[in-house]
Amino acid sequence: MASSRPRARRTAATARGGTVRQRVLSTMVAFMIAGLAVTGVLTYAAQFRALDQRVTAELWQEYDELALIAASQGEDGEPSHSTVDSVLITATDSAAPSDHESVLTLLDGEPLYEPRTQDFALLQPGSEDHDEVLRTLRESHQPGGTVVITMDAYGRDLRVLIASVTVAGDDAEGIFVVASDIGAQRRDLWQSVLTFSGLSVMTLLLAGGVGYAITGRLLRPLEDLRAATEQITVDDLEYRVPVPAQRDDIGALAQNFNRMLGRIQAGFAEQRRFMSDVGHELRTPLTIVRGTLETTDVEDVEDVRESRDIALEELDRMGRVVGDLSELAASKRPDYVRPRPLDMDAFARSAFARIEHIAEREWVLERRVDVVADADEQRLAQAVVQLAANAVRYSDEGSRIRFGVDRVLGERGPEIHVTVQDEGIGIDREDQRRIFERFTRVDGSRGGGSGLGLPIVLAIAEGHGGVVRLLSSPGRGSTFTIVFPQFTNSTAPADGVLARTDDRPDGPARDTDTRGTAPAEDRPTATRRNDG
Repeated sequence: MASSRPRARRTAATARGGTVRQRVLSTMVAFMIAGLAVTGVLTYAAQFRALDQRVTAELWQEYDELALIAASQGEDGEPSHSTVDSVLITATDSAAPSDHESVLTLLDGEPLYEPRTQDFALLQPGSEDHDEVLRTLRESHQPGGTVVITMDAYGRDLRVLIASVTVAGDDAEGIFVVASDIGAQRRDLWQSVLTFSGLSVMTLLLAGGVGYAITGRLLRPLEDLRAATEQITVDDLEYRVPVPAQRDDIGALAQNFNRMLGRIQAGFAEQRRFMSDVGHELRTPLTIVRGTLETTDVEDVEDVRESRDIALEELDRMGRVVGDLSELAASKRPDYVRPRPLDMDAFARSAFARIEHIAEREWVLERRVDVVADADEQRLAQAVVQLAANAVRYSDEGSRIRFGVDRVLGERGPEIHVTVQDEGIGIDREDQRRIFERFTRVDGSRGGGSGLGLPIVLAIAEGHGGVVRLLSSPGRGSTFTIVFPQFTNSTAPADGVLARTDDRPDGPARDTDTRGTAPAEDRPTATRRNDG
């Protein structure tokens, strides 16, 4: 039932806005329609204008030929034509009407000549438009001038040039008429428009079909991503989106989504672990407090005082547990460790000044190096204090605890080694990895630790891109070394905890791994004994 609600919401959202595939396809088709429409309108508007100009130019070309005939002269320099009739018949014989054209001449208003072959006759006796056409030609004629008119006749849209023809010495007046059926030519152009429209529709259909198939293939990872979001629940974060083989934005999105799921899964796991740890670790002190209070004799002042001390001690323990658990939860954040350039010599002196007052031990600042490294001073100091407190907890009063900072040339570049070494009880081989797990305590502790200190140290080391190395044997003490790259762009070994057992016959435990040790500046050894 839980998965049906997200699906219903998605279906409703899809019904309102459509899928990405539909929106992409509709946008593409809309742009194609707009592009074809604009192209068609502009192209054919220009062609219609060109048609009008061409028809008018052809009419005036016929007029120019008429003018040449009228002005022609013989070899003797005299005009070739002495009468209007001669000009009209010569012009008619010379005319070669093209498609959709007709030529007609009139003398004193009466029809005279027309070419033997032409596309159509301008005067068609017996037609109902015959008299109307003749009347229009007579009325539109301007003596001594030339006009261009339009008329509808015989079902044709005609553009007509009417030119007056006169000859000196002849009182007759001729009319030269050239008509072009511009309507038929426009119909031919409109037929081309229809053909273009049909081809455009076919192009749109083809492009739409191809686009639908291509977008479906390209957006398949998005569909898988959507399906994944419907299958993912708080109780099941194992599902991952299939990552397409091609390296593109969608592939990167799928990879990033899987990484996000991994982070969410880790966050939920950490949250559950936190709640489980809290419940597990607080149950015992709460039981102790409850049992103590239930058995306290309220009439006995000493018993009340003792119960109060026990309750406060257990509450302090609960506070430490909650604080350490919160610290571990915070260590999972990417900004838990914020490396900055850090003077390691100044850090060594500052950290030593902190830890030498923890307890009555012989504190030794064994080594310092004058280098700068990328490190979070606050977190690194926190780890040192935790290691020092751990050394105190498992060592005797007056025993020696050494602290040092060194620079070593590792396999992947320069490394910083921060070391805390004690002469305490040591750690068995089988316990050396286990102590970095939560709530693990080694027998022989002289304090009530929460069992979370070393996991916090490990988290700080890993936040610096480093590891924690442990060298220990029972009865010889332990050496904890935080190892991290000197610079953040170095690649440190990410093996978490490196544990070794000191098998030498005697002497305190020491880390004998000196491969690739780089020359480092030795500083005078500082030894202090804290006598409380």
